[in-house]
Amino acid sequence: MFRSYGYIIVLVGYSGFAFSQLSQDWAMSQLLSYSSTGYDIVNQFHKNGRSISYGGNSTSSSMHHLEFCELKDVKSFLNSISTTVHETTHAFDSQIPYMRSKQGENIPNLSKSEGFYINEFLSYSYNYPSTKLFPSIELAHAIPESLQTLRYKTYIIAQPSQSTQSSGIIGLMEEFNAYYHGTKVIYDLYPLFQQEYTTSVYWAWPTSFISNADAFYEFDFFIKEYLLYAKTNHPELYEELHNDYTFRTIYQTIRKQFKELITQYEKKYDVLTKTKYGGVTTNKHSEIYTVLSKQIESERYQVIVADFLGQVN
Repeated sequence: MFRSYGYIIVLVGYSGFAFSQLSQDWAMSQLLSYSSTGYDIVNQFHKNGRSISYGGNSTSSSMHHLEFCELKDVKSFLNSISTTVHETTHAFDSQIPYMRSKQGENIPNLSKSEGFYINEFLSYSYNYPSTKLFPSIELAHAIPESLQTLRYKTYIIAQPSQSTQSSGIIGLMEEFNAYYHGTKVIYDLYPLFQQEYTTSVYWAWPTSFISNADAFYEFDFFIKEYLLYAKTNHPELYEELHNDYTFRTIYQTIRKQFKELITQYEKKYDVLTKTKYGGVTTNKHSEIYTVLSKQIESERYQVIVADFLGQVN
């Protein structure tokens, strides 16, 4: 993992940067120019620092500012910025309830709360349900091998310390949100991809986007399976989540934003490949899309859609 602390950039015209190292200031300026949400997440975490406290409670992150951002050159920046924003979203989300408490909001149990950043104007503070959450590994009994895609082992068959185990569906929701923001920054940085890759942008940008956007299908699937499993095996938890307006709103909002982002990508992909760079060989979607896109819309989840998503589908 490479960290940069402010090296000098030598410019010789954008299409031909000649430098030994980019700086953190340069990285932040790209986010500020192209990705308002990516910039806001990283900048707010940097301003707060790694630890934040209120009323005798505190939360800390071991992550440093831009820790996952590789700054050897523009390509390394573009290859690492999604992970950077993803991981910073996790750290920043945990700070949101503390920030809101400092602003006067009454959050009764900060140690059992989680934040969800959506954009510069919208975020949520969520208090964990009183009913015990079950670890996501229980879903191993319900998910057949044919639906076990890339992130299944990482988040469903995982160590107890993984948030999707210790915090169950809240951990799954937090990953859903982090993958959304990691995907969004790739979408937002298209102009920088275009400047750096020129005519090769037709494969570089979609490849980077879909490797992150895959998570939409996986985490919507995991969350629906978790709720369906809870309905049968943990009915008290299911009812508490069903009756929790904030929980339903957060799930609907992340899902809606992520789905709309993918729709925007699909339109841009079609324009890019048909009018600019004909004969494209990259795929619009991945195998994960092929496996799960129909699954998450299937009748299996009718009750989940009715109870948690309403008209938002």
